[in-house]
Amino acid sequence: MKLWQKIFLWALLTAMLAVSTLGVLLLKNNFKSSMIRQTESTLSVHEYLISNINNRIIAERLRSGSVLLPTKDIANVMKSIFDNSSSKETTSVALFNTSYDFLYNNINIDISNDLLKAVSPNNQTAKQVVKNGRSHYLIIASYISLERQEFIFVSSTDITEIYDLYSAQLDYAKLLSICLSLLCAFILLILVKLLLRPLSNLNNSTHLIANGDYSKRLNIKTNDELGELAHNMNIMADSIEENVTLLQETAENRKQFINNLSHEMKTPLTSILGFADIMRIKRNITPEELAEYSGIIFEEAKRLKSLSGKLMEIITVGETNLEFTEVTASSLFSQLELVFKPIFEKNNMNFSISYDECILCIDLELFKSMLFNIVDNAVKASSKDNTIYINERFTNGIINISVRDEGIGIDKKELNKITEPFYMIDKARSRKAGGAGLGLALCKRISEIHNARLIIESETGVGTTVTIVMKGLEIDEAKK
Repeated sequence: MKLWQKIFLWALLTAMLAVSTLGVLLLKNNFKSSMIRQTESTLSVHEYLISNINNRIIAERLRSGSVLLPTKDIANVMKSIFDNSSSKETTSVALFNTSYDFLYNNINIDISNDLLKAVSPNNQTAKQVVKNGRSHYLIIASYISLERQEFIFVSSTDITEIYDLYSAQLDYAKLLSICLSLLCAFILLILVKLLLRPLSNLNNSTHLIANGDYSKRLNIKTNDELGELAHNMNIMADSIEENVTLLQETAENRKQFINNLSHEMKTPLTSILGFADIMRIKRNITPEELAEYSGIIFEEAKRLKSLSGKLMEIITVGETNLEFTEVTASSLFSQLELVFKPIFEKNNMNFSISYDECILCIDLELFKSMLFNIVDNAVKASSKDNTIYINERFTNGIINISVRDEGIGIDKKELNKITEPFYMIDKARSRKAGGAGLGLALCKRISEIHNARLIIESETGVGTTVTIVMKGLEIDEAKK
């Protein structure tokens, strides 16, 4: 059974129960009020009849000249009063002695001895409703004194009309309850459908998300719990879509990484195996050929070693115990100048190093490796007589280290990809220069470890600038 059906049925049952209960309570209260009025009216008639009997007995006693009328004469007086009375259609009477023997009785129903016994000098009046077939009677018994004798006077009044009215009202209430219930059912059905429509949309959208449509969003703009749930579901869907996209990108990157790794390793290995096989098979090898073949094998082996070394650095960087120390800019760039000077002289290039004195909190070997890779890329992209500028500026606690070349530059479309492992813009040029497309990927990882940002700006034919942005300390501040 669906939720809307449960809500509809429970709400309908509650409404029917409430309407029926309210109707029955109102009818019972009305019936009770009618019975109270009828009882008061019947008591008045009852007392009037007793007074009338007393008066007629006194008159009869005066007429007969007796001191007291005997019981027989009292019974005759009762007959004379009630046998031809106009009230006998609705009210009947009976007169009993204290032994519960009747002296006069025109009541057509049996009178309970329990009612007669309930009447005594201490309890002057007793009442009882008696059902006889489809008729109802209100029986009232009173303890009275006539001619110095004690009697029990009983009057019976037909109150069937009140019960018939109550029964008719109950039937009408049942009919009205059914009609109101049908009306409520119709209204409730519409309300439940309208109120739970967002829930149905929520269910459909959730089903689509569960089946993989992570772009689906819930368009429920209500200020209730359903609106909050829809908002939370949208947040969850955003998170799932983001995570799934990230996983897909990671899987794709890993696949591309493995493919590139296989390709990059296959190329030097093929050359090494090929030329080694030639040297093994060919019997007469000239010194020139031997030098050529061994030179190729040596260069490819160097490339393979560089490739494996870079891969190992990328894998292990950050996992080994890092030693962050405070290093002055002068100390760092003095060491770098000693390392870079032979490289620039070998390639007939010029270089310029300038820096502001400050303190860098770094893992020295890792940081030097990052700068070496950046400068190495600048050298590979530059030509003879070009100048490479290495500058460090310290302002307001921020260090900017930039390496700028005058090389071939990089297309702006390629800038977002060049930090990916094995990504090379000009593969032939990179391999010729001994590159494998891992340098900037390693630099990016090292910058992340140092909480630094790696910013790459380039223009084709003009050159490339790689900037490292990180926090630093002044000399005096470091001493504190």
